[in-house]
Amino acid sequence: MSGNDKSEIGHYVVTAHPSGSVLSAVQCSFLSPNSRDVVIAKSTRIEIRQYQPPSDNDGTNDTIDNNNISSNAEDRFPLLLTLPINGRISSLSPIRFTNSSKDCLFFTTERGGYALISYDEQLATIQQSSAALSHSSPSKKKSSDVVDTSSSDLIIGEHYPVRTHASGSLTNYSTSVIAGGRRAECGPLAAVDPLHRCIALHLYDGFVTVIPIHRGYDINTPRTSSSADGGGKQAPRGMASLTTKPFGDAFHTRIEQRTVLSMTFLKTHPTRSTYIPQLALLYQDARGFQHVISHGIDLSKKCMVLYGSTAAANNNAQDAIEIDGKPAASVMPPPGEQLKKSRIEGGSAMLVSVPPAKTAGGGTKANALGGVLILGQRQITYHSTAEGATKVLPIGQSLLLSCCPVVEKEGSASGDEDMLRYLLGDETGRIHLLVVGRKGGLVTNLHFETLGTASVSSALVYLGNGMVFVGSQFANSQLVQILDNPVPVSAVNSSGGEESEDGMNPLEETTYLQTLEEYTNLGPIVDFDLRPTGDESKDDSAGTNYRQSVVVTCSGVAKDGTVRLVRNGVGMKEQAEVEMEGIKGMWSLRRGFDEQDDTFLVQSFVRETRILGVQSSKDLEMDGSQDGMDDDDEEEEGGALAEVTIGGFNSSKSTLFAGNVSVGGADLLVQVVDDSVRVVDSATLDMVTDWSPFRGGDDESDEDEPMGFITVASSNQSGQVVVALRGGTLVYLVVENKNSKPTIRKVKSITLEREISCIDLRPFESTSLSGNDSMEVDGGGVSRSTETSHLVAVGLWDDFSVRFLDLNESSNTLDQLLHINLGRSVDANMGNDAEEQAADSGQHMMARSLCLVTMESQSSNSTSAVNNSTSSSNKVDMLFVGLGDGKCISFGVTRPESSSEEWLVHSRKEVSLGTQGIHLVPFHHGARACVLATGDRPTVVYLTGGNSGSNSNPKLCYSTISLTVEDDDEDEGHASHRNISVNVATPFRSSLLFSSTNKNNSSLCVADENTLRLGMIDDIQKLHVTSYKLGMTPRRIAHHEAGRVYCVGCIGGAGEGAQIGGEANMGNCVRFFDDSTFEEVNRIDLEPFEMILDVTSVSLCTSSNSSGDNYKPYILIGTAYSYPDEDEPSQGRVLVVECNSGESSNLKSDSEDEMVTRCVRHVTQMPTRGGVYSITPFYGGTVMITVNSKTHLCKLSLGDNEIGELKLVGAGHHGHMISLYCKSLAGERSSNGGSSSGKQLAIVGDLMRSISLVEYLPKHQVIEELARDYNANFCTSIEMLTDNIYLGSENFANLFVLRHNADAPSEEARVRLDTIGEYHLGEMVNTMKLGSLVMPSNAGGSSSAKSDTKSKSDKSSFEGNAIEVAVGSQTLFGTVDGTIGSIMGLGGSTFAFLGCLQRAIFAVVRPVGDLSHERHRHYEADGRVRPSRGFIDGDLVECFLDLNRPTMERIVKWMNDDGRWRIRDDGSGVSGQSQQNLMDTEEDDSSDSPAQNNLSVEDVLAAVEEISMLH
Repeated sequence: MSGNDKSEIGHYVVTAHPSGSVLSAVQCSFLSPNSRDVVIAKSTRIEIRQYQPPSDNDGTNDTIDNNNISSNAEDRFPLLLTLPINGRISSLSPIRFTNSSKDCLFFTTERGGYALISYDEQLATIQQSSAALSHSSPSKKKSSDVVDTSSSDLIIGEHYPVRTHASGSLTNYSTSVIAGGRRAECGPLAAVDPLHRCIALHLYDGFVTVIPIHRGYDINTPRTSSSADGGGKQAPRGMASLTTKPFGDAFHTRIEQRTVLSMTFLKTHPTRSTYIPQLALLYQDARGFQHVISHGIDLSKKCMVLYGSTAAANNNAQDAIEIDGKPAASVMPPPGEQLKKSRIEGGSAMLVSVPPAKTAGGGTKANALGGVLILGQRQITYHSTAEGATKVLPIGQSLLLSCCPVVEKEGSASGDEDMLRYLLGDETGRIHLLVVGRKGGLVTNLHFETLGTASVSSALVYLGNGMVFVGSQFANSQLVQILDNPVPVSAVNSSGGEESEDGMNPLEETTYLQTLEEYTNLGPIVDFDLRPTGDESKDDSAGTNYRQSVVVTCSGVAKDGTVRLVRNGVGMKEQAEVEMEGIKGMWSLRRGFDEQDDTFLVQSFVRETRILGVQSSKDLEMDGSQDGMDDDDEEEEGGALAEVTIGGFNSSKSTLFAGNVSVGGADLLVQVVDDSVRVVDSATLDMVTDWSPFRGGDDESDEDEPMGFITVASSNQSGQVVVALRGGTLVYLVVENKNSKPTIRKVKSITLEREISCIDLRPFESTSLSGNDSMEVDGGGVSRSTETSHLVAVGLWDDFSVRFLDLNESSNTLDQLLHINLGRSVDANMGNDAEEQAADSGQHMMARSLCLVTMESQSSNSTSAVNNSTSSSNKVDMLFVGLGDGKCISFGVTRPESSSEEWLVHSRKEVSLGTQGIHLVPFHHGARACVLATGDRPTVVYLTGGNSGSNSNPKLCYSTISLTVEDDDEDEGHASHRNISVNVATPFRSSLLFSSTNKNNSSLCVADENTLRLGMIDDIQKLHVTSYKLGMTPRRIAHHEAGRVYCVGCIGGAGEGAQIGGEANMGNCVRFFDDSTFEEVNRIDLEPFEMILDVTSVSLCTSSNSSGDNYKPYILIGTAYSYPDEDEPSQGRVLVVECNSGESSNLKSDSEDEMVTRCVRHVTQMPTRGGVYSITPFYGGTVMITVNSKTHLCKLSLGDNEIGELKLVGAGHHGHMISLYCKSLAGERSSNGGSSSGKQLAIVGDLMRSISLVEYLPKHQVIEELARDYNANFCTSIEMLTDNIYLGSENFANLFVLRHNADAPSEEARVRLDTIGEYHLGEMVNTMKLGSLVMPSNAGGSSSAKSDTKSKSDKSSFEGNAIEVAVGSQTLFGTVDGTIGSIMGLGGSTFAFLGCLQRAIFAVVRPVGDLSHERHRHYEADGRVRPSRGFIDGDLVECFLDLNRPTMERIVKWMNDDGRWRIRDDGSGVSGQSQQNLMDTEEDDSSDSPAQNNLSVEDVLAAVEEISMLH
C-alpha cells in the first residue's frame, strides 16, 4: 500500500498469541457422562481439558523422572475444545439437570451477558462427517460422500459443537429496574445453589439477581433444521425446538449489605431438604468491619427472605414455580440455625460452604444446614450457627486466592468420623492443605499444612489420584502431582531458567509437589520490546524499515517474574557444525531397511560424492580417526560422523539421487549418477547390478541406441526409479529381485517437448498400487514405505506447469494423466489437448522442485472421546511445487476411484517464502508428515486443524526455521536464535549423534554454501515461547542492539531493601542481560524509593561538524521518586548508560578495575522536577521526554574524556494532566530529517485527556500543540502509525484511531483529531509498538492472493475475483491477560472486502451462547456506548478457514447478494468518489455475466489465508 495516509482507512485486529491467564476453572462432566473435564475460563475464551487417569498397568509412581514426565502429563490432560466467547468471562459454573447425565455450563460476562450451553454430540458427529468432505476436490465428490440435505442444513452456521439452551443480557433488564444502580465494587459475583434450584448474581451494590432453574428441563431434545431461511440476523434458532425453558424469569432482590466480598449457597441434604436456598454473604460495613450473614431466597414469591425472618411462602400462589412437579421448597430455617457471624477477621476475602456433618448413625438430617469456612489473611474460621460451633485456626500472614475441595472419584470416610480436605493457594504461590476433622456430627479440629510452592494460583482443581490443575493469572498454569512423601526441592525444581540468589526458591527445603506440565501464560505483559532477527527491508514509499522481530516481554509478578522471548517459526537446535563448501545435494541412508537409525550421509559435490558414516566413539578411538563431526555433548557415550566409503557407489561423479530400496526381501541401496543407476547390497556394500542409458536395450526392448546423460532422478523405497535424460526423455525403471538376484528392468519411456527440470516419485499413502503393502512410521517418525506409486510428477524448463504421468504397466507409454497449470488465469486441471493454454506471460519461474506427500494433521488428543472418530479422516494428498523465485505452490490431489474418473487437483495456494529457489524435502516430525522448503528463509510446511474441537478444516501452516545455538554452560534454555539460509537438506536420525530422539522430535542435516549443520527440530507450532526467570517483578524492558543486551527494570520485594525511616525500600534495580545467553552483564541499583518508569534504546547525536553528525547508541532510563507522603512524584531523573558489545572496548566496569569484555558505563544523568514517564527517540539525534504534565526535548553533548551532559532544549509544552506516553516516528524513519511532510511531529498520551499532536519547531526551539482529541479517554498506551494516523488504547479495554486532517479548510477542523475507528478489544492493553512477528517478502506493500496482481498504481484491485490484500502499518500490542496481538492498516478495497465478509459471518455463523458479536465489540466507556467502526475483527474473519463447506457457501452467497465487497475506497469517502469508481464495474468486465463477477469460496479462502500469514 502506498504511503498516502488516506489509503489506510481501516484496521485489522487479530490475535497472534492468545491469552493464557486463567480467570476461573471448574471440574464437571461436560463432554460425556462421568468424564473428568476441566473447564477453564481465559479472558474471552473457554478451554476444555480432560483428565485421563492412568490405567492400572501404568500405576502411579512418585519417583521423579524428568525425562518422560512432560509427555506423560500431556497425554493425561489434553486440550479437547476451545470456544471463543463474545465477552470477557466473569463467572463459570456447571449445572446438571435431573434427567441428564452430563453437565451444562452457565457463564456470565462482564457486560452482563449470560448463557447456558451444553456439548452437542449429534452436531459434533455431523460436523466431523462434513469435515471429511472438505479434503476432496470441491468440484468432484463421490455420491456416497454427499451429506444428506437435512444434515447439511443442520450444520449451516453451526461452527462449534455446542448447544445454547438460554442466553440474554442482564444489563438491559437491570437498567429498567435498578435506576442509576452502581456496579458491584468487587466485580460480578455468581453462585449456584448446590441443589440446582437457582443462580444468584451480585451485579449491582445493594441488589442480588436471582435466576430460577427448572431442574426437569431436558437438554437432549432432538435438533431440527433451523437455517432454511438462508441466514439472516443472529437469533436463538435452537430455542424453537425446546419443549421447556431451562430458566425462569430473573428477578432482583434488595439487600442491606453494600460491599459484598464473597457469596456462596449453604449446603444441605441433597434430596430431602425442605429449606429454601440459603445465600451466605461475606460483606464489609462502612466502618471497615467484616461480617457473614445468610438470607433465604423464596422462588415462589420471587423475593429475598432476610436473616431472622420466619415467614413462609404461600405455596398456593398462582405464580409459584414448580420444581420436579412440586411447589418450590418454602420453609425458612429456624432463627437458631440461620447463619450469622459478626466481626470476623478484617482480611477475609472468601467463603467456602461445607456440607452438613453426619449424625452418629452415619446419615444426614433432612434439614441439616452446613457451615462455612471463612478464609482470612491471618486465620481460617469455621462457623456453623446450626451446629453452634466456631473453630479458629491461626495461620501466618497469607492472602488466600483460591480454594478447591479434595474429592476422589469414589469412596469417602467411613464410620462416624468425617474428614474434609481442601487445597488453598496463596499470593506467594504456596499450596496448602486444610483438613476439617469432624466426629459425631461436630467439627473437632482444623489442620493446616503447606505442601509446596507452585505458580500463584487464581484457580485450583483437584483431578483425582493426587493430580492438581493450578490455573494462574500471573504465571504459567501447571499440572501438579501431590507426592506421598516429601522430596528435596532441588529434585523437582524446574530447569526452565536460572536459580536466583534473591529468594527465587521456595522457602521450604522439601516439597510434596512435583510439576508435571506447564501451560504458557505471558500475562500480565507490563511491557515488551522487539529484537530484530532478520535482514532489513525498506518501504521507500513510506520511508519505513521493516524487520522480522522477536517479542521480548516483561511478564509475571514477584517470584514468577520472567522475561519471555516470543518468536515466530521453528527452532533448530544445533548439535554439530563443520565448514564444508559446495554441497549440491544430500541424502540419508540406512544400513538395513528396517533399522530406525540412519547410517550414511551422502553428499554430492561438483564431479564427486562424499559419504559420512555414523561411528561410535569406541570405533573412532580404535581407528584413530578424529576428523569427523563430533557431537560434543555426547562425546563420551555417543558417536561422530566420519568419512567412509561405499564400495558400490561411484565417488568420482555427482550423485543425483540416493536412497534405500526393499525388493523381494533384499535390502538394497540405490545411487543415480549422470551415466548410470547403481544398485548396491546394503550388507556387503558391493554393487550387484546397474543400468546405463549409454548401453543398448535389454532383451525386452527394441531400443539399441544410447539415450544420453541423466540430469534428474527420483526413486522410492519399493524399487521404482524414474530418470530424466538430456533432450527431455523420461525413463521408468523398476528394481526387481528375481531368483535372489537384483536386476533393473526398463519399463517404458517418453520424450517431452522440453528439458525436464524436476521429478518426484514418492507414493501417496492412500494411493498405492500394492494393496498388501502399507506405509509405516515408527516412533521416531521414520517412514518405512514399500508402497508403489501410480504416477510420477514432472516439471519442465521454460514451462509454468506440472504433469502427472501414468506408471501403470498396462500401457506401453507414460501417458499423461493430468496437466496442471500453476497459474490462476487458466484452469489448473488441463486436458491432454489443452497444453498450449499453459503458456504463461513470463511473470513466473518454472518448477524447480516437486513433492508428492500425504499430509496428516496429528494431535495428542486422538485417543479422547471427542476426537476418536476423527483420528482417521485427517489425511490429505498434496502436491507442492517449489519455484525458482522463492514461491511455493500447493494443491490438494484427488485420486480417481474408478477407471472412468480422472485425477484432479484443487485448493491452489501460492506463498512467497523468500527470493531464492526452493528445494522441497519431506520428513516426519513424530507421526506428522511435513515438508521443508529450503532457501534464504527455510520454512517448514505442515497441516493443522481438522481434529480438535471447533476446527473443522485442515489448513496448511508455514513456519520459518531459526537456528538455536546452545551455549557452553549447562543451563537449559540459554541459547541464541538467528536466521539461516539452507540450500540442501535431508532428514537424518541417529541415536548416537543426537541426545534426544523421542517420538516428538526430528533431526535434520542442512547445508548452505559453506557450512554443514546437524540439528534437532523443535515442536512444530507457529509461535515459540522461551522463559527466563528473574525472581522479581519486571516493569520495563528495552533491547539495545548495539550492546547486544536486554535492559530490564525490575521491582524488588519488600524484604530485599534496607529499612529507612520505618519505610521499606523497594529494592528496585536495572539489570542488563546478554541477548544471546541471557547471562547477567551488570546491575544498577536505584536509590531508595526510586521507581523505574521507562527504558529506551536510542541513538543520540553527540556532536555536529562539517563532516556530518556523530551518533552513538545509548540506553536512557527514566525514574521517579515515589515517596509515601506524595500523591504525585516531585523528583525524578534520566540516566544515560552506555553498553559495549564485547567485541572491542577500552571501557572498565564500575565495580572492577580489570579489563572486561562486556560492561555498562554510566555516562551522565539529568535530574527532573517530577517523574519521567516516557522517553522516545526524536529527530536529529534528540529525545522527547514527558515529566509529569510537561513535555520536553533533550539533547546530549559530550565533552572531553567522554563526559556528557543531557540538557533540555528550548521551552517545553504544558497543558496535560499527566503525560504518560510520548511517541514519534523518528526511530522508524530511515533518515533523521523529519516526517514525510518535513515536520517534526510527536503524539502525547494523557492520563485523562486522550491524545494530543505536538510539533517541535527547531527555529524557535519550542514544542507547539497542533491538535488534540477532545474525548475523555484514559490512555493506557498509544502509537503513531503514520504522520496523520494515531492509535490508542484506554482503560475500558477499548481501542481507538485518530486522524489529523492537516489540509482541512477551517481552523476548527485542523486543531481537532477526528475519531475514525472505535473497537472493544475485551482486554486492557499495556503497551504497543510498531513491528511484526512475521516478515512478508514484500514488506510494506500489498500482498496478493492471486498470481497475476497488477501494480499498485493500477486502479483495479481485483482481477478474476482474486482479492488483493493491501496492508499498511503493522503494530503489535500486549495485554494484561497475556495476549499478543497485531493491528494492521488496510487499504480501501481490502477493508471493504473484509468488512463484507465480517458482516456475512455475523449473519450466518451462530456464536457460542448466542451472545451478539456486534454488541460485544461496541465501544463502551463512561456511559458512552457506540457501535464499533473502522476495525475488522481478524479472529472472526479467520474462523472462516475452519468453517464447514455448507456454511462457507452460505457466507459467500450472502456476500455476493450484499455486493459491498466490490467497493473501493481511497480514503476520501463515498461522497468524494463517483459511483463508477466505488464499484468494480470496469469496461473490460462488461461482457461478463454477473455470475462470473461473483466471489467463490476459493476466492475468499485464498484472501483469508493470505492475510492470516501476515501476523
